[in-house]
Amino acid sequence: MKAIKRTHLIILALCLIPLLTGLVWFIAKYSSLPDPMGIHFGFDEKTRESIFDVVDNKIFGIYPFVAGFGLVGLLSLCGFFVRRVKPSKKVTEKGHSVMQQFVLFIVDAQNIIISIYFTVWTYCIIKQEPKPMRQWGLPLALIWLPLLLLSPIGIIVLRIVFSKKRAEKKSN
Repeated sequence: MKAIKRTHLIILALCLIPLLTGLVWFIAKYSSLPDPMGIHFGFDEKTRESIFDVVDNKIFGIYPFVAGFGLVGLLSLCGFFVRRVKPSKKVTEKGHSVMQQFVLFIVDAQNIIISIYFTVWTYCIIKQEPKPMRQWGLPLALIWLPLLLLSPIGIIVLRIVFSKKRAEKKSN
């Protein structure tokens, strides 16, 4: 379990580094950024191009950092609490360990996706170029959404596979 914890912490650090780098870059460029500036993205149906659909005071350019750090922090707290959950009496010890590893994998995968998404958003805001958001946003959403939706199904399947009743039936 120590190797899993170490891997989880390494992935967390790798997720925070681009967010922190973007924050430092945003602060360094803040005085030269336009005011007002584009801070959110949309899609123009006529030109089929990515556009800024929200233009506001440049202080709101801090939003991707608040959202990115907030989401990564919340997911990391989930990972922390998952490791603290006591094994269920209905699941074998091995099953509990496998389910913990599965949930930590899901948390890490979501943290990676969130980190990439908000890092790209930061780049787009600082450069005032909305195109990369369209190029990266949709593929990330196509990965993230199924991951989010299939996670509970994975937990249910693992719970069934590693149930104590099933283990007892196999041994009899």
